[in-house]
This record gives sequence, structure tokens and C-alpha cells, in this order.
Amino acid sequence: MKKNLALEALVDITNSNLGYIPSTPAEFNELSRMIQQKTGRSISLSSIKRIWGYVRYEGFPSVTTLNTLAMYNEFKDWETFLIGNTGDTGEESCFIDDTVINAEDLKVGDKLLLTWDDEKSCEIECIEHLRFRVNASRNIKLEVGDTLSFHSLCIAHPVYICDICRGNISFPAYIGARKGGLSSVSLIQ
Repeated sequence: MKKNLALEALVDITNSNLGYIPSTPAEFNELSRMIQQKTGRSISLSSIKRIWGYVRYEGFPSVTTLNTLAMYNEFKDWETFLIGNTGDTGEESCFIDDTVINAEDLKVGDKLLLTWDDEKSCEIECIEHLRFRVNASRNIKLEVGDTLSFHSLCIAHPVYICDICRGNISFPAYIGARKGGLSSVSLIQ
């Protein structure tokens, strides 16, 4: 994800946490005060106005400012926000930690609910070792009854599925959640 889009996402999260979109000097002043109170760090009023687009600015906030805004929203820092919400650190490669579900660990009968883009979801069930069936599908190309395989599922990353069978039709691969990655993977009881 481009850094400007990531900043917009962090601003959106801040607005959501505030319950409103700051748009007046008094509201920006209050936000500055709240950030200082919660994090022990300050972001200048002029920086906040630039970040929210109240004042025209062609540059990009400093890492210190981004870290402080991320901390205000319960993230360790800007990079942690990027990894957790976009899957993107700006690096070509990275290791993925505890957000991974390995297909190898699932047993026959285990059901997973995958969600992304707020309106897309898929329920899959393990029907044999490393083989799954779609039990429910909402706003995606996979259909109920499709069988498929995958290696792992990672929060904030796209889902890569292979060896899809739909009756007598086979598809070699499918990619979902390309834009923002999976938002959740839950084991259904």
C-alpha cells in the first residue's frame, strides 16, 4: 500500500475512534491535547491540520509524528500499523508471525470464516487433509460446493487458493482480498 493511502487509513481510524471528523481549529486543538494526554507525546497543531488536509501541504509527516498518531490509536508505532492494517512495510519481503493459519494444522470438520472488504466472506470446511469445501460465499467468485486447497491464510494479506473444482470444471488458482488482505479468519464452532 502506498504511504499516502496508509496515512489516509490511519486518519480514518482516528476519526472513527474520535466519533467525528475534526474540521475546526477548536477540534484540531482538542485532538492535539488528547494525543498528548494519551501518548505523552505531542503533535503540533499545524501538523495535525496538514495531516487532516485543513492546510494544504505537499510533504509527508515525519516518522515521529506517524509513530505518535499510531500510538494514539493503540498501535506500537507506524510500522506496526502498516503491517497489521495493510500487510505492507514497504519492504520487498518480510516474515509473517502470529497472523498465519496453516492448512496443515486443520482437521476434518474444522470450519473457517474468512472476511475482507467489509462485504465479502467465505465459510470453508476441511473435508480431508489439505482439502476444503465452500459452505457459504458472499460477494466473491467462489461458490458453495466448490472444493479447493490452500497452504496458509494470513491476516492483512491476500488469500491464494489452488486446485479448485466446481462439479466437472477445474480452475488452477484463485486470489481473493487482493486490495487490503483478509480482515479476519475465525474458527467456527
